[in-house]
Parts: sequence; structure tokens; C-alpha cells
Amino acid sequence: MNIRPVEPRDRERINDILVATARFTDEEVTCAMELVDSALQHPEKGDYLVHVVESPDTTVQGYVCFGATPLTDGVFDLYWIAVDPRQQGQGFGQVLLRFVETEVRNSSGRMLLIETSSKESYGPTLRFYERSGYAEISRIKDFYRIEDDKVVFCKSLSA
Repeated sequence: MNIRPVEPRDRERINDILVATARFTDEEVTCAMELVDSALQHPEKGDYLVHVVESPDTTVQGYVCFGATPLTDGVFDLYWIAVDPRQQGQGFGQVLLRFVETEVRNSSGRMLLIETSSKESYGPTLRFYERSGYAEISRIKDFYRIEDDKVVFCKSLSA
């Protein structure tokens, strides 16, 4: 597996992965792609850091988008992480998440936050974060819509 910064040629594949997961609404996919576009068009800003993971044959199998949380000291947000559903369970997600944790530590980050949905279809996602050592630190009932809570996970990355 190889992780590298996003390139313009990856854009369509990332969009395809987001759609294929069948977890995101059209509006959410549009939002995710806007962050990818921002990273591609303005990499010097560093607001959104986007990387892809490739299989040995160089096919993009997943991507991650993260960045420093504005107005904080050492706090980062994981905005998006997605793996091609046909490749889930093969370690691509774990590799991406560990990559982000390392990048955050290398940037003097001390905490990584992840906000996600409580929808039933997100059950595997919630378990993925818990198995990866993230603790649920907050839940806002009916945040996204009725019976769809906002769940916030956190992991301390201090030595």
C-alpha cells in the first residue's frame, strides 16, 4: 500500500468511492468533493490535507481529508475517510487513519477529532473508530436530522 498526496487525476476516483459507499447523500458527496478541490487548487493554504491510498497496482482504493482545527493549539479534525466498499476489511482504512495520526503528531498535534453520524448504516464506521482507539466524547441528539445524532470521537496523540 502506498499513501501519497492527492493529484488532479484522483478526483473522479475519489468521487466514485464516495458514491459507491452508499452512505453519503448527494449533498455530502458534493461537500467532500469541494474539500478535495480546495486541497488541489490551494495546497499552499493547508486548510484541507488530502491523501490517497493505492493498492500495489497503483489503483486508488481510498482517501482521507484532515486538517488543523482553526483557533486551537494542536487539535486536528478528520473530515473524511472513505475506502472503496469492495476493498473494505483489507486494512486500507486502518493504514489511512494511522497515516493521519502520524502526520498530526509530526505537526505537533495533540488531539484528533472525528465527527460522524449515528445513522444505523454508520454502525461499521462507529465500530471502526472505537476499534482504532477513539473514544466517543460527545453526542448531540437529532443534530443532522431527527434520529440522526452527531457523534464526536477523540483520540489523544500526546506522547
